[in-house]
Amino acid sequence: LVLAGPGTGKTTTIVEAICARLGDPVDPLPPDAVLALTFGRRAALELRDRVAARLGGGILPTVATFHSFAYGLLRRTDDDLDYVDPPRLMSGAEEDVRIRELLQGAVADASIDWPDDLAGALTTLGLANEVRAVLARARELGLEDDDLRRIGKASGRPAWTAVGQLARQEQDVMLLENVIDYTEMLHRAVLRAREPDVATMLHRQYRAVYVDEYQDTDRLQVALLASLAGPNASIVAVGDPDQAIYAFRGADVTGLPRFPDRFRTPTGEPAPVVVLGRTRRFGPRIRAAATAVLADRVPRGLTVEQQWAHRHPVCEPA
Repeated sequence: LVLAGPGTGKTTTIVEAICARLGDPVDPLPPDAVLALTFGRRAALELRDRVAARLGGGILPTVATFHSFAYGLLRRTDDDLDYVDPPRLMSGAEEDVRIRELLQGAVADASIDWPDDLAGALTTLGLANEVRAVLARARELGLEDDDLRRIGKASGRPAWTAVGQLARQEQDVMLLENVIDYTEMLHRAVLRAREPDVATMLHRQYRAVYVDEYQDTDRLQVALLASLAGPNASIVAVGDPDQAIYAFRGADVTGLPRFPDRFRTPTGEPAPVVVLGRTRRFGPRIRAAATAVLADRVPRGLTVEQQWAHRHPVCEPA
């Protein structure tokens, strides 16, 4: 685990680490044995370009977003029938429209038992966005529609029961139209990666995996990463425990301090933690202000010494 605050050179660290593994004088890796995962197409393209520039061209390792890697894994391991008619991946805008249509349909035919206090909001975009977020988080946690209904009844929250009913309708419609959303795609990729034959293939291929912005991963993405962690693979995750810009999309910032325990060394020890201790983005005054705002909170899983080193980098001129 590499703790990297703003301006500490995290992308440079990843680029140099990748190139070092490719050019290792003792055990050099072929490009197809190295995988780098990040968030967003722009970030993936930038990382790929920097690796290409550093290597001076040639065959490059795989640099992808979690979602594009998951989609590629499904297509790569589909059987013949699945490959002929693979499900279409919906965009975020399409998901929003679908949820609104299901909500409006439920109002028209009274097929879902919505509580009275939500009746006036069923046709609004705001509620549709909230319902979509709940369905996505439930999928990440492995909760099916029956689980949501059971939770609703056990806790006396009819809204959860209603969302469970809507989840069933959505799954039926998606199956009928042969489409999937991003969360379902990741869920299927995790299940596929755990199949014995696929796991053997992945563990044989990938020897080094690098993850940027690890604090933005969610549970499904971490599960997919864990499926790549074969007996001969090294995993390097770079992130900042004081950032969580994708928490509203389900990112689990607590996953970063749990990394050393989740991805232990071959001897069973927690993964080592490295702190990038120099920044070129700000000076001592901004560092002091940020430290004051963050106070003494130490993310569970990190030591006080690691937290202190992360939040007190040496400030160098840009």
